[in-house]
Amino acid sequence: MKDLGFDGYAIDKIDCPDGLLWYLRREVNMHRTPIALDGSKVDVGRAMEAVSRLGPRGEGAGATFIAGSVINTVQRSRYGRRAAQNLTRDLRPARSLVSSAVDPEEKRKLDLAIQEARQALEDGLEARKKKVLDTKKHLATLTAKIGANKTKLKELENAPPVDKERIRLKQKLLDISKKRVEVAKDYKQLIKAAIVDQIAATRSGIEFLQVCANKNALEALCQQKDERYRRALAEFEEADRIFLAAKEEAKRKRDISVDLVRRMDREFQEQFAKMEVDGSIHERSVEQLRAELEVQNANLDMIMQTNPGVVEQYERRKAEIEDLTKKIEDREKQCIRLEREIKNARDNWQPALERLVASIGKKFSAAFDRIGCAGEIRISPHDDYEKWAIDILVKFRNKEKLTLLTGQRQSGGERSLTTILYLMSLTEEARTPFSLVDEINQGMDQRAERAVHNSMVEVTCKPDSCQYFLITPKLLPDLMYHERMKVLCVNNGEWLPDEKGLGNMMSMITTFVHIRDRSSRAG
Repeated sequence: MKDLGFDGYAIDKIDCPDGLLWYLRREVNMHRTPIALDGSKVDVGRAMEAVSRLGPRGEGAGATFIAGSVINTVQRSRYGRRAAQNLTRDLRPARSLVSSAVDPEEKRKLDLAIQEARQALEDGLEARKKKVLDTKKHLATLTAKIGANKTKLKELENAPPVDKERIRLKQKLLDISKKRVEVAKDYKQLIKAAIVDQIAATRSGIEFLQVCANKNALEALCQQKDERYRRALAEFEEADRIFLAAKEEAKRKRDISVDLVRRMDREFQEQFAKMEVDGSIHERSVEQLRAELEVQNANLDMIMQTNPGVVEQYERRKAEIEDLTKKIEDREKQCIRLEREIKNARDNWQPALERLVASIGKKFSAAFDRIGCAGEIRISPHDDYEKWAIDILVKFRNKEKLTLLTGQRQSGGERSLTTILYLMSLTEEARTPFSLVDEINQGMDQRAERAVHNSMVEVTCKPDSCQYFLITPKLLPDLMYHERMKVLCVNNGEWLPDEKGLGNMMSMITTFVHIRDRSSRAG
């Protein structure tokens, strides 16, 4: 229509309700009446030929078009060659809806709308031209396919007779059958190889079961050794306590003996010191000492001025000294033996403890790195094994250094954050069936709470992790959840409804999700 010089159809120039548009189409055929505002642009002959074109069954052959101020009514004769006839008449001035005053502002808006409509019409025509070109290309493609199909049809028509084709197909089936036989043979070989692999896999499974049994036996043996170590440690502690008491008692009695020696006359002290230096005090046997003691006692008995209590006191002190000396030697030997056993036991468990703490410390430091902080775990050894400890060092600010976690330096939220990260670091090493933490996220800021929750989900939702319970009165929105998690909401209070079924949390959540989805679709 654009090529013939028309601006559009008459129905496009009318703005009215839908009911009136339907009437104008049905009764006046305005949707089939083209209009050209400039009549000089219309080729009347081509327009007559276009509107008077007959359909496949001879229908149509008549229409009306307007070129400028002239109405052209084209019809075909009903007789003979059915030539096209054009009846023209001038377009009369409008008599209706022309007396009202024109609002300049409204006219300006309408002119602007007309310009926009014309621009849109031109854009639409460009799109339709592009579509026509695409259609032509598609027709060209179809024409090429038709030519190819015709060529294929000719090849099929010139194909060899059916008998030759049947022979060729039989030969082809024979070849395929031979290939299937070869494939069956290969399949047989593969089955045999699979049987061999299955036997090997079964043997590996049995070996794995044996290894598991050996592992369980080794674990039981380790438990027995741990029990023996605990008993030995208890015995050592008891022996150490007895040794310290005996040492203290021996020291006290040695002081008493030294004091007694100092109270003797100078000659006795010099003789005693000389015997200690030259070692002669240890050369005589007990019988010799007893014999000499009897001689000295007899000599003392002959001296009338001698006080009998001095000899008895000397003998008593001497017996006490010998007894204490023997006890000290026995305790020293026992102490050396226990120290050796403790060293052997410590050499067995300390490397394993250091590896375990290093593994936990690595996970603990990685967890702190994920939240932008720093953390470290160290063993704090001590001479007294009861005072061994694990030192936890943390740093929550860039300008700080690693400091020991205490109840005075860090805040409650920082201590809670450190505690939960330490527990999660222990999760992979622990062998407990489940763990439970209560309100561990209280006192944390939102960044730390979100990081801790996401880290807890990542660690505890692994297939080999133990069961983990988190009890909390509140959670942040848009947290990370896992399909292995289960969220239980507990409603408790005196305002719960008595009627069964009311206040169901799952139904409330479902209703909220449906309302939110409906609102988002409506928006």
